[in-house]
Amino acid sequence: MQAAPAALTSQPEISPRRLAAQALAKFDLGIWHTLFNWPILTVAIQNQWGGPDSEDKRDWLAGAISEIFQNQPETDALDLEIVLLQALEDEFGIRLEDETEVAVARDIMNLHQETSEGHFATVDALHARWMETKGKDVQTGSVHVEERNQDVDCDSVDEESDEDEDVDMSDAPALVAPKEKLAAEIDEEGFTKVVGKRRK
Repeated sequence: MQAAPAALTSQPEISPRRLAAQALAKFDLGIWHTLFNWPILTVAIQNQWGGPDSEDKRDWLAGAISEIFQNQPETDALDLEIVLLQALEDEFGIRLEDETEVAVARDIMNLHQETSEGHFATVDALHARWMETKGKDVQTGSVHVEERNQDVDCDSVDEESDEDEDVDMSDAPALVAPKEKLAAEIDEEGFTKVVGKRRK
């Protein structure tokens, strides 16, 4: 008489297909949040370096990364780094040199491992933090951008008037948090060059 009813002692089984679908959904969400928290990508989106649909390109990149894992399960962190660098260069005109893509790729690899094993704590924590901030963009004060107008001869930059320099830098304050001023440089191939804080 003291035995609990069978319905209370047994857990309903979840089909492998449903578990796989749940893991994929969580992984997709984790990829998106990881990209959302990438400061340089936030800077690129805020300034529409990828055009008016810059924000949509983040969604596209998240989906593209998910598809890569589905089609090429052997994908590793180095593969991801190449994808991230190529996406920034092709879609936003950024040549990244601060190596932040390494951390982003590592985080995505960790999420893939965790979600494939049915562990969703990291993804849920990322989403909870995003909900708490109501989806506000991440702080980008640590991002340093160097930009140079490709139409201007680099040897004659110092000879340009102050007025011309003001035009070149007119949008710079919007690129970073108020505590840091940004200098931007576009290399001779027309790419925005992003360097780490320690680079000069």
